[in-house]
Amino acid sequence: MDTLHTVLRAIRGESRPRRDHLQIFREFLSHLDRIGKRPPPAPRTVKGAKAAPRRTGVRAR
Repeated sequence: MDTLHTVLRAIRGESRPRRDHLQIFREFLSHLDRIGKRPPPAPRTVKGAKAAPRRTGVRAR
């Protein structure tokens, strides 16, 4: 993966400053911490199924 990034940067110059891998990893860990601290979602309640409307006036033969 690093080789791919090196080749791509060589082909077209990178316009923004390169970020440190350690900084990216710390940002990733902070995202994981935020996700882990969220309360779990409330369980969904299942509503009862509605009965199908009956047909009136139709007779079975």
